Amino acid sequence: MRIKYKPEEFIVYEVADIKAEPKGDYALYRLYKRGATTWDVVGDIARRLRLKASAIQYGGLKDRHAISYQYLTIRHGPKKDIKGKNYELFYLGQTKHPMSKARLKGNFFRILVREVQVVPEKLSRERDLVLRYGVANYFDEQRFGSVKRGQEFAIKELIMGNYEKALYLLLAEGSQYEMKKTEGFRRCLKENWLNFSACVELAPSPWERRLLEFLAGHKPSKRTFKRAFALVDREYLLMLCHAYQAYIWNETVKLYLKKLGLKLWPVPYLLGELLFYRDFPEELTEAILNQKIPLPSPRLKLDPELKELMEEVLRREGIEGLEKFRTLAKGATFKTYPREVAIIPQKLKFEIVNRNQVWLEFFLPKGSYATIVLKRLFLLPEN
Repeated sequence: MRIKYKPEEFIVYEVADIKAEPKGDYALYRLYKRGATTWDVVGDIARRLRLKASAIQYGGLKDRHAISYQYLTIRHGPKKDIKGKNYELFYLGQTKHPMSKARLKGNFFRILVREVQVVPEKLSRERDLVLRYGVANYFDEQRFGSVKRGQEFAIKELIMGNYEKALYLLLAEGSQYEMKKTEGFRRCLKENWLNFSACVELAPSPWERRLLEFLAGHKPSKRTFKRAFALVDREYLLMLCHAYQAYIWNETVKLYLKKLGLKLWPVPYLLGELLFYRDFPEELTEAILNQKIPLPSPRLKLDPELKELMEEVLRREGIEGLEKFRTLAKGATFKTYPREVAIIPQKLKFEIVNRNQVWLEFFLPKGSYATIVLKRLFLLPEN
């Protein structure tokens, strides 16, 4: 299966509870972008308007390798369109409320899938099963963008108290920005680790520069590396925390589906494999389509059976229980919320191009991944 061969083959339309009003303190915009991340675009807009990036509000981060439409707000922002290298920002009017994740309802997708065997009868059958039984609501690889195959999570090392290793993974192995743009910086860190002054001028962002200057001015120690985390961009640090939570959640859901006794099909992904069901007995409808499992957090109150499953995953990771799922580093916190075990895509339909290509359209609630639906439809083994 191949997707995102060209940006126009993966189109995302954000659906949100926000609209232009006669009055309001916030300028409302619709952002069209192609070949750029939401962070890249927000950073460019902030530079143009001489604002902090945090002054620009949005609902979700959209993929670089796609065309996407999403909403932004800026308090007292300019009442005009703005055009950049990879984007256009269209002024829609004023609104009383800032855009946020809470206002995001979901996304409508139009995707061309290449290099698959398109058998109309089989595709219709799989579509009908998905519409009846739904799809396991896993986080997909986009959530783990800063983690290479087989690489450890910086946040796991932070939980374990390995502050230097956590910082190395965060700075030298991962990046808040496009990996190619930070290649020189990361190579410098790998070759000159502990000689931080050698890489200060290559720092791709102000916070990374401040962090390296701090490290260069202090003797390397566990305390120094721990204190350094206070200088990491807060939004990026929270994103890394959420990525590790998402991995634990995925593994917990796999155990949960196994415990229900379902027939499951493995599909490889960046961090191992995901397990998908095709159908289930009617008596399990409540346990699958109406079940939510929260993301791990040290103060999480869970049903005893679900807690045991999640703590089994944590023990596998070397973490002895949910109460130990915490860090002492400033800014690294684990926010939790309930996430549906399975979701049913809405308005799912397909249009066959030829025997190896097909267009798909569907709507997913916020936080769900179109690529998970594609994996379910096209990558499950026959037996």
